[in-house]
Amino acid sequence: MEELNDTILVVDDNPNNLKVVAGVLKDKGYNFRVAKSGKLALSILEKTTPDLILLDIQMPEMDGFETCKRIKAIEANAKIPIIYLTANTDSESIKKAFNSGGVDYVTKPFNADELLARIKTHIKLKNQTEELTIQNVTKDKFFSIISHDLINPLSGVIGFSELLIEDLKEEEYTNLEKYTNVIYKSGKFTLDLLQNLLEWSRMQVGSIKSVKNNFNLSNLLKNNIEGISAKSSAKEITIIANFPEILPVFADEKMVSTVIRNLLTNALKFTSNKGEIIVISEEKTINNKQVVETIIKDTGVGISEDNRLKLFKIETNYKSLGTNNEKGTGLGLILCKEFINQNNGTIKVESEEGVGSSFIFTLDTTK
Repeated sequence: MEELNDTILVVDDNPNNLKVVAGVLKDKGYNFRVAKSGKLALSILEKTTPDLILLDIQMPEMDGFETCKRIKAIEANAKIPIIYLTANTDSESIKKAFNSGGVDYVTKPFNADELLARIKTHIKLKNQTEELTIQNVTKDKFFSIISHDLINPLSGVIGFSELLIEDLKEEEYTNLEKYTNVIYKSGKFTLDLLQNLLEWSRMQVGSIKSVKNNFNLSNLLKNNIEGISAKSSAKEITIIANFPEILPVFADEKMVSTVIRNLLTNALKFTSNKGEIIVISEEKTINNKQVVETIIKDTGVGISEDNRLKLFKIETNYKSLGTNNEKGTGLGLILCKEFINQNNGTIKVESEEGVGSSFIFTLDTTK
């Protein structure tokens, strides 16, 4: 039997109907939840979001039409396709079924093959619509980043270069250091943005694939910590390394290095002068699986709950200035998530405003 990840909520007050539908879904490999009333269905939807709902019309207290309207009135449920299961085939009932928010209906007694075909079709349409929406939003955000974030620093490079040329012509050196510093920062930001855009776009078209091998994660952590030593010294930030000499992992070394570099750079950016960054890595068992878990923890400004939800999504492209007004591309964490996913790992963030943030990722141990 094919194993499916799709979950279907079946709403019907008749236990026999629930049993029959549940049997059909189970035989096909679907996950399912059952509710014997519209009220119970709404309660279930507060805790979970199914891929599709099968809804009876004739139910006591709250009929299927009213249940459907209430479900669709909640934004989180608006895109869930609802198929009515009904013995009502009159034109008025069918009209009410569609007007209340249903996408289809199947008459009782139903044919199992017909029901499964309609379920499959509507879940496929839902998934395609969601994917198209994400692609459009991603495309818009991508061009927004290019048009805004790329043009601004380049304008700074050109503008301050012109000022620098004029001052040099007039042998006026008062602002020399100021202008060159702005040019350097603008150029560095532009380069970082271009590198992140290039890597991210290559990931999207599938031209970057992880090449996994066995290596010592401890060495990679040490090298990246050394790579930010100059910047950490400039802000008088202490970096504490807490991991063993040998931490064998199985992953793409270049991708993991990019992840570590991005996370350390972010920690530096959002930690005030004389703050602290702790890098912890160890082998442990999570969900019955042996992994190496790495935590990069800072004593920085922290992140609000609303902004934490935006961190790993290209469509939101969350970014903010660092404690010394350092700029970011907004793509670094998106790359981190992409690269960790490519290596069968997980990544998450724990944060409290005014206290600091911890970015936590896992990798497979050596094979």
